[in-house]
Amino acid sequence: MRVNKQIVLLFAFIILANFSFAQSQKSFDRLVVNTNAYLLQYSKLSPFGSKNFIALKESNLPSKNIKDLKTHFEADAGHVKDSISEYNLLLEFQGLITENIERIISHNTFKDNTIKEQISDAYDLSIVVSDDKKLYHFSLDEKTGGSYRSRISITHYTGDSIDTTVLENYSFNTIETIETKEGTKYVLTGSVRGCSYCFETFVMLVKLENGVFKQDFVYAVNSRSWEEGVSYDSESKTITVDYITDDLTTDCHCLNYATLDAQENDYNTYDEDIEPIEKRCHCTFQFNGLNFELTKEVSSIFKE
Repeated sequence: MRVNKQIVLLFAFIILANFSFAQSQKSFDRLVVNTNAYLLQYSKLSPFGSKNFIALKESNLPSKNIKDLKTHFEADAGHVKDSISEYNLLLEFQGLITENIERIISHNTFKDNTIKEQISDAYDLSIVVSDDKKLYHFSLDEKTGGSYRSRISITHYTGDSIDTTVLENYSFNTIETIETKEGTKYVLTGSVRGCSYCFETFVMLVKLENGVFKQDFVYAVNSRSWEEGVSYDSESKTITVDYITDDLTTDCHCLNYATLDAQENDYNTYDEDIEPIEKRCHCTFQFNGLNFELTKEVSSIFKE
C-alpha cells in the first residue's frame, strides 16, 4: 500500500513538473508572438510623423498601454485623450519591443529555444548569435530620422551574473568564437553609418574574466567609402584593414585601441594644421593564439 502511494506521489510530481514546464514554454511563446506583432507595427511607423495623429483604438497598442495613455494624456507630449502622434506611437512600440527582449532573455526557457529563428528579422531588429550559442546581440533601428543610423543594442550572455558593459553602445554584425589557452574568446565585427557618407567598421576581441567581459583588441576605421574598412576571416583568423585616407581618417595607422585604452593614451586621427595627403593604407593582424598582432603595415600615396 505504501509502495503504491509513493508511486502515485511520484507520478503526480512528474505531471506537475511537466505542467510547469509547459506553462513556462507557453509564456515564452506568447512573448515571441507579441514581439513579432510589435515589430510589424513598428516597421510601419515613421519618425517624421509628429503631426500625424492616429486614433488610440486603431493604434494596435495593448489595452493596458491605451488605458495608461488615456489616463495620463498631455497635449504637448504628442498625444491627446483619444489619439497619439505617429512618432510617439513609434516610441511606444519601441519601448514594448525592448521590454519584451529583456523579458525573453531572462526567461527560464530561453536556452531551450532558437530565438534567431523565432523572431522575425524582416523588419527593424537584428539578432546575432555566437556559434557556441552563449553570446546574443539584439539591435533595433532607433528610427531617429537622421542620416545617423543609431540602434538600440542589448547584449546577453547565458552565464549567470555576467557583466557585458564593455559591449554596450555597439551594434554587431557577427560574433565568432576563438579558442585559446585562456578559454573561449569572442571576435565581434560591426559597422555604423554616421551620416550619408560616414562609415565606420570595427572588430573587437573580448574574453570573459571573473564574470566580466574585457577587451583584448579593438580596431576601427572611419571612412567616406562604404567599400573600405575592416574585415575578419574566421578560417585564417586574420583581420584585414584597407582604406584610403580622407577628412575622417587623415593618415594611415594600425593601432590596437584596447592597448591604447589600457595605457590611458589617446589617438586623434584629425589635425587641422596638417594638409592631408591621400594615402592607401593596409594593415594585417594575425591571431597568435592569445591575441591579434600586427604582421603587415603598408602605406603609399594614393593615385587614381
